[in-house]
Amino acid sequence: MSINLAQLKRFDSLLFILMILLIVIGLTVLYSLSLATQTAGLNNFTKQFIFTLVALVIFSFICFIDFRFFRTTAYWIYILTIILLVVVLFAGETFRNVKGWLNFGFFNFQPSELAKLAVIMLLAKFWQEARQPVRLKDILISFILVFPSIYLIMRQPDLGSALAIMILWLGILFLVDRNKKHILGLLLIIILISTMAWLFFLEPYQKDRILTYIDPQGDPLGRGYQITQSMVAVGSGQITGRGFGLGPQSQLHFLPAPDTDFIFAVMAEEFGLIGSFLLLGLYTFFIYRLLKISLLVYDNFSLVFILGVAIYFFIQMVINIGMNIGLVPVIGLPLPFVSYGGSSLLISIITVAIVESIIIYQPFTKNKDMVSL
Repeated sequence: MSINLAQLKRFDSLLFILMILLIVIGLTVLYSLSLATQTAGLNNFTKQFIFTLVALVIFSFICFIDFRFFRTTAYWIYILTIILLVVVLFAGETFRNVKGWLNFGFFNFQPSELAKLAVIMLLAKFWQEARQPVRLKDILISFILVFPSIYLIMRQPDLGSALAIMILWLGILFLVDRNKKHILGLLLIIILISTMAWLFFLEPYQKDRILTYIDPQGDPLGRGYQITQSMVAVGSGQITGRGFGLGPQSQLHFLPAPDTDFIFAVMAEEFGLIGSFLLLGLYTFFIYRLLKISLLVYDNFSLVFILGVAIYFFIQMVINIGMNIGLVPVIGLPLPFVSYGGSSLLISIITVAIVESIIIYQPFTKNKDMVSL
């Protein structure tokens, strides 16, 4: 689509720079891990670097597509995502007990990552069209729309992604609905869903992870091994860290999944409290920038989408870092832009590209029907 100079100047350079800095930190940690890993083919650092270049090329195209295209096609994108989630149950690759990847030869794609973005689009579109004030009927319909993605992801089973989508639905709902009676009802529904999930959906190893969170020292060499080694790595970094490539827990392979679930522990071990605060500071500014941008938009879809994106990055950051320091059960969520994984990185960058598109193509006149959050 055509774009003029005035629109091009709206491109949010600060949001882009913060994203690039987070990606650079992730690549730095992955390069450190590659020093102690001997592989016949490409190592994870090289793969992630290639993923980054490809994703940034896609970013450069998507951020200059009018966001109204995504608003118009939100339901179709969600339907496509549901189809992919069904396909992956029958033809997917299994990794760490999760059947969640589609193998395209050079690239394994994880539809559950796309589902997070698709759900944000879906809810932004739905609440744009919903009548105000919010009715119980609207809440029920919004959950019915989101439930297929949660159910299919739980079937993989990928507890982390399913929980992230559930929190996304709740977070966006709390933003658009201020009725206290509705909130009380939702809390009761959450308790019911949690009970049903524990009884019928969670695999034994997933229940073990939750029980380990309650008592990580109950079985330190078994189900508590991951959390124990992660907390040792975080604590051993102290103030300034052990140094680049010198973390014993990560370099000697005591720490499980150091390039994905527990990459924050590697960061804390090698760069200490200073490096950890730097990473947390970048995430804080990144999410704060998204919130600032949300104050500048003039339509409901854009407002709900950007706030949904802020929730998306916030919950993934909090849950991942919480897993690393023993505050949250190990449920397998990547640290956005930092953890190794082509699907997570690609979808995260595309999500930011759509935010940039909203900034660039935002209309100058305010919608009189805009919801006040």
